[in-house]
Amino acid sequence: MKYINSILLLISLALTSMSGATQETRYGPQNTETTTILGSEMANIRASGAQLDSQIKTAKEKLEAVAKMNSENERESQVDDLFITLREEIYSVLDRLDSNSEFADALNRAKEGAIVLKSWFEHQPPDYPNRDQNIDQLDQLIQEFDNVDNQLAESRRIAQEKLSTIIRQHHVTVQQMKIGKVMEALTAARTVVEGLNEVTRAMTVVEEKTNASLKVSVSISN
Repeated sequence: MKYINSILLLISLALTSMSGATQETRYGPQNTETTTILGSEMANIRASGAQLDSQIKTAKEKLEAVAKMNSENERESQVDDLFITLREEIYSVLDRLDSNSEFADALNRAKEGAIVLKSWFEHQPPDYPNRDQNIDQLDQLIQEFDNVDNQLAESRRIAQEKLSTIIRQHHVTVQQMKIGKVMEALTAARTVVEGLNEVTRAMTVVEEKTNASLKVSVSISN
């Protein structure tokens, strides 16, 4: 904005000088009209300059964010927190179902209880009610305990693989967010270029109208 204000000051001084000079000539009304027109164009330059100032501020913030991309920022921190929380919760579940966990011990004790019960029926006389049926049923149930144990181990393995994949995705997600920051910064920088072009176009209008006014003044004086 200091650059824009300097340009506006020079234009204002030129217009003031032009207005003062015309008071001593017979071309005062025409130059007064020119001064009014150019004054309105200066308002356009000020508006474009104010917009450019805002664009520069926004772009600067985004560019600095890219420069500091390896440090923590709010969005990346939120993503980290989500992944870390998920990882901790899954690990907590897996630990409770580990082969050395209390659940695994309870499963083994239940299996041992079924084996003891089967042994009890086996020690009963052959004519004990439903003896053989109960023994067969308990034998199947004991095998089911082994199946559950094996299925649990397989499920834990799959869950651990999924967790490893999610952890890798966590790192990829953060890196993708950084790429997005670079794109945002470049887009903001381009708006600054366009903003400066807008100021230049407004200055071009002033230049053209000033040249046109000078030509009219020269033509009248001739």
